[in-house]
Amino acid sequence: MSDRDWARRDFIAGLGAAAGTLMVGGRTLRAQGANDRLSLGIIGAGGRGGALMQEAQNCAAELNAAFTAVCDVWRPARERAAAKIKEWTGEEPRTFSRFEELLAVQELDAVLIATPDFAHSPILAAAARAGKHVYCEKPMATNMVDARAAVDAVREKGVICQIGTQRRSDGRHQAAAKLMQSGVIGQVSEVLTCAGDSGPRWSRGHGDVKEEDVDWEAYQMGLPPRPFDSRRFRCWHLYRDYTNGTPGLWGAHLIDIGTWFMDDPLPRSGVAFGGVYVWKDRELPDTMTALYEYPKGFMLNFTMRLGNSYSPAEELFLGTKGTFDTASWTAKPQGGGKDKLAADVPLIDIPPSENHVHNWLACLRNGGTPNAPVETGYAHSVAAIMAYHSWDQGRRYLYDAEQREIREG
Repeated sequence: MSDRDWARRDFIAGLGAAAGTLMVGGRTLRAQGANDRLSLGIIGAGGRGGALMQEAQNCAAELNAAFTAVCDVWRPARERAAAKIKEWTGEEPRTFSRFEELLAVQELDAVLIATPDFAHSPILAAAARAGKHVYCEKPMATNMVDARAAVDAVREKGVICQIGTQRRSDGRHQAAAKLMQSGVIGQVSEVLTCAGDSGPRWSRGHGDVKEEDVDWEAYQMGLPPRPFDSRRFRCWHLYRDYTNGTPGLWGAHLIDIGTWFMDDPLPRSGVAFGGVYVWKDRELPDTMTALYEYPKGFMLNFTMRLGNSYSPAEELFLGTKGTFDTASWTAKPQGGGKDKLAADVPLIDIPPSENHVHNWLACLRNGGTPNAPVETGYAHSVAAIMAYHSWDQGRRYLYDAEQREIREG
């Protein structure tokens, strides 16, 4: 286990104790009655958090929900979100710089988490222990200690958790998963997933971030102390402390789709290669390929490149009867053997897409299972963590499903 993981483990142990205190007199809700307003809180009210707030607001009247609390370590983001909520509801929300204080609000039913990657699962676990339903952005976790703690807390408290892999609420992806699981292209031996980006949209300005406006200790969440750094705050996705890099930022989506369509969520082994070849502004690879082997007997290749945006399809499945990809959304005879498909097989019976936040809020009303439950977040986290450690250590890794651990192979 790395120094980062040990530090996080000790911090999470403290969170567990604090969350237990929060549960005194608390409540764990499975579903709300239609006449009871769902009281929502946002934790992390930046760009992504603001988008999630808007998605929830779009269905707030239908599902009788409203934001009543905001948490962000940065005062300007906190104030902007609070002003937006007042505009929507006519009421001043409660505001906090520390998520523990927000979770202590007894009347709060559910929270949406849109913090930097490393904070997702510690806050998810604390929220679940406090009896709050949770929408948590991806990747769910950046280390195995956090991943196990989050899954265990959600299961123990019975809260409804949605992970932010929104393609699972897309009708085409749902129809494609059904088609692939029918065996349409025969035995699949390899899944190729790929994404690219050639522009520095990740290069965020940080001159407006002032030390007096940031609860820096809360932002660091148990990491070794370091002086305030506005660039680390705004451009966290470039630093090892806060993310596993592209396997989590992008692989959480692409690997999730591949394993969902194959109905085989957890890798048996994995190895990754990459480096900082183009953009010298980061501690993590701008180009990476990770190769995984899965128990059903196929390989999955995840490639992310930030030096070129070309990608023929996010997902390509190679089977004995043909191929399927998520650009044409069609199973084709190409590449098949003697029993290859006689003709193209397009998607049929495509269900309507649903907004991912709406799906979660609807489940709070009807007690249903959301499209991306916590187990899906755990699975993509395992793959991303494995890729990060393989690249970092130059080793192949195995996943021990019984012990829920990643170890050297």
